[in-house]
Amino acid sequence: MGPGQAADDQGSVSFFVLGCVVGFFALAGLTFDGGGKVHEAEHADAVAREAARAACEQVDPRAVLSGVYRLDRPWARQAGAAYVASAHMSGYTLSFPQRDVCKVTLTADYRTQLLDLIGITDLPVTGSGQARFVYGVTGIEG
Repeated sequence: MGPGQAADDQGSVSFFVLGCVVGFFALAGLTFDGGGKVHEAEHADAVAREAARAACEQVDPRAVLSGVYRLDRPWARQAGAAYVASAHMSGYTLSFPQRDVCKVTLTADYRTQLLDLIGITDLPVTGSGQARFVYGVTGIEG
């Protein structure tokens, strides 16, 4: 036993050290899993934009025969759903805010790595994207 040390202090950890260790792991978890959540949100945005583009490529074949180009909404829904499924994601909605605009919104969960140690297993992630149905070019752009 060293000078100034009581007999019952051997092997004990102070609350300050314990608090610092817990704080360090919480900060590391927030940093690591926060970055993972941002990456997953960027991925969800990219998938949503591409799903909207895939949906906006669906032309109504019956209307084309009469010289009218318009979006085939049922096919657009199928194409958007197929793209989202091919990206191994789910939890999406496809809407048409304007006549020739497709908007896709995705919701997903990011599985945490370090925050899982304190009971936080998932972080919600949302992504969105939209595209416009364009049926022709009238001239040279630029």
